[in-house]
Amino acid sequence: MKAKNVTFDIIRTKFPILLKIIEYGILPEDKLETLKTSIYKFSDFTELLVYLVEQKIVDEQRLKSFFVDYLGIKPYEKNMEKSVNDKYLSLIPFHYMEKKKFFPLVLDEERIVIVALNPVDKDILHQLAFLGFKNIEIMVGTLSEIENNLETLIVSDFNGLMNEIEFDTEIEEEIKSSDEINIKEAIAEAEEAPIVKATRVIILNAVKMGASDIHIEPMEKEVRIRYRIDGILRTYQKLPASVKEAVTARYKIMANLDIAEKRLPQDGRIRVKIDGKPIDLRVSIIPTVYGEKVVMRIQDAESYLGLKLEDLGFEEDDLKKVRKAIYEPWGMILVTGPTGSGKTTTLYTVLMERNKDDVNIVTAEDPVEVSIPGINQVQIKEKIGLTFAEALRAFLRQDPDIILVGEIRDTETADISIKAALTGHLVFSTLHTNDAPSSITRLLNIGVEKFLVGTAVNMIIAQRLVRKLCNNCKLPASFPEKFWLEMGFTEEDIKEGTFFVHNPKGCESCNYTGYKGRTAVHEVLDIDLEIRKMILNDKTEDDIREYARKKGVRTLYQNGLLKVKKGITDIAEIERVLMR
Repeated sequence: MKAKNVTFDIIRTKFPILLKIIEYGILPEDKLETLKTSIYKFSDFTELLVYLVEQKIVDEQRLKSFFVDYLGIKPYEKNMEKSVNDKYLSLIPFHYMEKKKFFPLVLDEERIVIVALNPVDKDILHQLAFLGFKNIEIMVGTLSEIENNLETLIVSDFNGLMNEIEFDTEIEEEIKSSDEINIKEAIAEAEEAPIVKATRVIILNAVKMGASDIHIEPMEKEVRIRYRIDGILRTYQKLPASVKEAVTARYKIMANLDIAEKRLPQDGRIRVKIDGKPIDLRVSIIPTVYGEKVVMRIQDAESYLGLKLEDLGFEEDDLKKVRKAIYEPWGMILVTGPTGSGKTTTLYTVLMERNKDDVNIVTAEDPVEVSIPGINQVQIKEKIGLTFAEALRAFLRQDPDIILVGEIRDTETADISIKAALTGHLVFSTLHTNDAPSSITRLLNIGVEKFLVGTAVNMIIAQRLVRKLCNNCKLPASFPEKFWLEMGFTEEDIKEGTFFVHNPKGCESCNYTGYKGRTAVHEVLDIDLEIRKMILNDKTEDDIREYARKKGVRTLYQNGLLKVKKGITDIAEIERVLMR
């Protein structure tokens, strides 16, 4: 076999069995050129196999035959009978089966038979042994067969499973009474012990795992429970469709919502105490084809109140710029990024630094994420006419020093915010834009006069969140210098850097993902005199972007590379989240 540049060397080192797959003609040699840049990203052979099948580089039936013929592994057949005990099924995290592409065919106290895409994945064996399973047998299946079976993997004996669960954690619910909750049957069903226990387990597990959101999604034959952990949404459990209405009703009771209303969206709040610690959940319910979907945003007030600017991931030079800007007497500071990029956390941290006795801070938010002592927070209620614009008009009569506008959504809000920034107030707000220079274009497109934008805006901070490597199990990166140069590092960076990659097997500390926690990457654009002139002279955002680069402003991607160089995250995470 003739080597093609560095690709075969990487295969030989990382995935030696792939050489056999090439030898058997299942992965054509001419397809290796396609893999040249992407193969670096895979540290797990199962992930690589999924990629090869999904990109139609490898035929899944031929891949299955390879494992049968070459390694003598027993193949899965569609007519094989399933025998899975729900009690033992609940011990295996669904997201792990989904990640490692396997499902149990036989599962009881005596033995477990699984069907896997990659039957030589030793990590699966180790993990199942760690969970207490013995007599483990592995069969091989195609990706389609595995995904079809995972879709039907539902805990059917719901009541039995709930009765077996015992709490070692104290949970208190704060439920307010409501005149609108008057459907006796719905309440009775929602108050049954298994349902009450299930709704508590769903919240408790999410909090213990460090999730930011809980998704309870009704499907045709199941209810899917998904958690968003470190920005990634994963399925953690599937319940029978028969419990979906009772689970939703229970959460409606907890959030003081109308049980009878199933046609319109509803929003509310739930407060629980877990081991005495208060946890707020912002509840959103929407009607879907198969029933009502519940999404709960978990808000841990204590985690917000303990943060400082130094905790947010700013590089040292950017931190100095930001701290200088937030102590200016007037002007506007914008934080931009998509939903879930940490804008609220950044703004709350800034407000807490400025929250002193001699400073009057008022905020208009929709919704108020966390109640902060010493700050006057207003919940926007558009249904009764309390819009951002109306709140801002009222604020200006309240002698404020600092104003936070949750989001600039329209011309009126933008106009009043900027005028407030020009009349002796420091104004913070957010926009949904891709980077810092495009925020200027967005304000102009909303309808704000260019001379107002050019005069009022002091700083724009664009940010994204990336997952941090688990310090317990991260692995040294062993990519060649050519790879790092292609990713955007300089030769000096490569010499100075401490490079790591995530461990695809993970560990108990990181819930077997290889990542634990998140940090922010930033693009901090200080609006200087030259940029103000460029705005007034109708220069494009590309012109501003080019000037900023020459000035030394790091892009989000460049800031991400710094985090990789310091060993905080890995290149796979930067490539996932950021554009070059």
